[in-house]
Amino acid sequence: MKIFCLLFFAALNTAFSQTATQPLQVPKANAPAIDGKLGEDEWKNALKQGLVGGGELRLQHDGNFFYVGVHGTSHGWCHIYVTAGDTIFVHHASAALGTATYLLKGELWQPQQTFIWELRERTFTSQAEAARAAYLKSKGWLANNMNTGTQGIIEFKIASRFLQGEVVRLAVAFASDPASPQYWPQTLADDCRKRELLFGSSPADLKFNRESWAKLQLKM
Repeated sequence: MKIFCLLFFAALNTAFSQTATQPLQVPKANAPAIDGKLGEDEWKNALKQGLVGGGELRLQHDGNFFYVGVHGTSHGWCHIYVTAGDTIFVHHASAALGTATYLLKGELWQPQQTFIWELRERTFTSQAEAARAAYLKSKGWLANNMNTGTQGIIEFKIASRFLQGEVVRLAVAFASDPASPQYWPQTLADDCRKRELLFGSSPADLKFNRESWAKLQLKM
């Protein structure tokens, strides 16, 4: 009987472990406007997740892009971490947008591209919209900056080039104070939360653990 119970609980633990590693299913929906307003109708079908430390995350896709809506607890900025191939992309949205890229060298991640800041405009003029469209085409992502839309809300539009097959590896950090960011997923335990990186610098010798990031699958 004792052996049976041990085998039963071992099988049960395996089942729970397999379930925990299954990707979250991200629903398909119409594209929301990237204006920092997080409209309820635009995001009503989204997968909703809580940020550790407060705030909410919304996730959806339209077949070409996936969308991340971040609602922090106060005015702040946001990092989205995605990976493509051997590269980690750090998409930063604060008063301007910028991307840093990292490659693994030995046991630590080193910057290959530091942040270059663009799209500081605070209004959605025709000239600003043209610049945003060009940025999306060139960089593969777009967000509102923290000085547009509603304070505490950052919306991201991210191209499918960052998919790992049909799966997205994603981590999110939102900061009003970089010493204590709100973040997702709950398992996130690496330098995605590092103070210097959240400030917008590109420090060397980082420790990223993509296995602790969320695994997402885009439902068709």
